[in-house]
Amino acid sequence: MSGAAPLTAGWKKRRGARFAEGRSGKGEFLRKKADSNHEIEIIAVVGNTVAGTAGIEAVGTKSKVRHRAEFGISVDREFWGLGIGTALMDACIECAGNAGYEQLELNVVAGNTRAVSMYEKAGFVEYGRNTKGFKSRTAGFQELIYMRLEL
Repeated sequence: MSGAAPLTAGWKKRRGARFAEGRSGKGEFLRKKADSNHEIEIIAVVGNTVAGTAGIEAVGTKSKVRHRAEFGISVDREFWGLGIGTALMDACIECAGNAGYEQLELNVVAGNTRAVSMYEKAGFVEYGRNTKGFKSRTAGFQELIYMRLEL
């Protein structure tokens, strides 16, 4: 990642300043993200409600995995279908590229077809599955799909 441009300061400042204060236990997590040049957490707010969050995190620091980042996203069901997930995902993809990552990875419950479709539209491709990858308190084991995007 040497020579990679740091994530945009505007994102970092907004993230760190606005959300480090009010959420119990979340302040340190967000401060670390705000201080990082290679990781980010973005929060979508509609009115005074957190509608969704998304972020990227390094897979590791060793040279053999430094090119990879994990992507995670969550949008409150009330805000589905409004383009918030796509906007958060697109911003994370852009930030991952700016940070010098070459590959963005995620896993998604196979039954979450809306999410799988969104990821595929963005260019993510499936590279594996785990039939017992997620254990829900209510639904038991659910299959996970592993996906990646070459940046």
